[in-house]
Amino acid sequence: MEIVDRTTGSAAAGIKKDDDDPSSPKKCVFIDNKNGASSLPPPPRLPSTILSNKGSTRALSRRNRVYVYREFLLSTFPLSKSSSDGAYNILDVAGGRGDLSWILNNIDGMNSIIADPRIPNHKSLIKSTEFLIAHPGEAAVRAVEGVPTHQPLAKLLPRLMERKTKNCVGQYDYLSSPFHLRIHVDDNLVKTVKSVLRSNEHHLQMEIWDEYWRKETCRIESNKVVYGGTSSTDQSHPQQEGNEGQQRKEQITDSRSAYDTIRSLDYIAGFHPDQATEAAIDLAIFLKIPWAVVPCCVFPKEFPNRQINGSRVKNHSQLIEYLCMKHEKIRKGTLSFVETATAKNIVLYMLSEDYD
Repeated sequence: MEIVDRTTGSAAAGIKKDDDDPSSPKKCVFIDNKNGASSLPPPPRLPSTILSNKGSTRALSRRNRVYVYREFLLSTFPLSKSSSDGAYNILDVAGGRGDLSWILNNIDGMNSIIADPRIPNHKSLIKSTEFLIAHPGEAAVRAVEGVPTHQPLAKLLPRLMERKTKNCVGQYDYLSSPFHLRIHVDDNLVKTVKSVLRSNEHHLQMEIWDEYWRKETCRIESNKVVYGGTSSTDQSHPQQEGNEGQQRKEQITDSRSAYDTIRSLDYIAGFHPDQATEAAIDLAIFLKIPWAVVPCCVFPKEFPNRQINGSRVKNHSQLIEYLCMKHEKIRKGTLSFVETATAKNIVLYMLSEDYD
């Protein structure tokens, strides 16, 4: 996998020194992006016979909120790129099952890399896609917005099919799995990246990174969490003995490839990234790249040092205020789904020009 360093325009081998690390208390700028233009094609025409279950609450499901976040990314950031320039590299922080990266890769042509110690599982998305392709009438019904039967994936199906073609045996080459960086996006990663990029000697830079990678690999080897309770590998990836059975062919296992991945990033995204929320923002600000993060859970016991005017951060509104203190040009918007106690819809983000 060749990953291009956007700071140089070449293969990510060069190092860019950057000493900026803003930490003084500052305020957010509020921007409402509800009216962002959509580039999605119109849904298929509704057939005369409706096959869907009218009692479905599919459009309100937790998993489908990621489509709203995707629309925000596409309407807020210039993510379109000519094929000669290659796809943008996006770090999907705490991507979990990997739905966002799978959608961005297969439907939008991005190179979205999942950063999560857990192993992704795309079986549900693949199964849904294959069903919709095999049942175009049902796909047309589910593509209609504003009704309980709406399925966001069905609306995007024409976009997916435009990007893919049939292979020599008549099967669609339409599904690819995103790359997976099996790491914790945490303060340790941020400190390591800062140390590497602030060093003037290349061999010391790589020694620092290689040591981090070795320790991080050992740290996550015992993590057996797999989404959906299924096997740690796809059916197309036969199980192997030992820890190798935890690896997928898309998993980045080489230290230098992992480093090049971090250095090549164009954007950082995080939809409800839990404990990785603050580190994702810190990493993006240090690298001076655009980012969008939707904070959710606060975890006050795990982060007792988060404080505002001497008081600990204990709720979501305080967490938003605390995170906004990291840079004076952090923007704040609202995603278009109903907020609940476990599904927050405030998105914090920065654009490229905010670093000028």
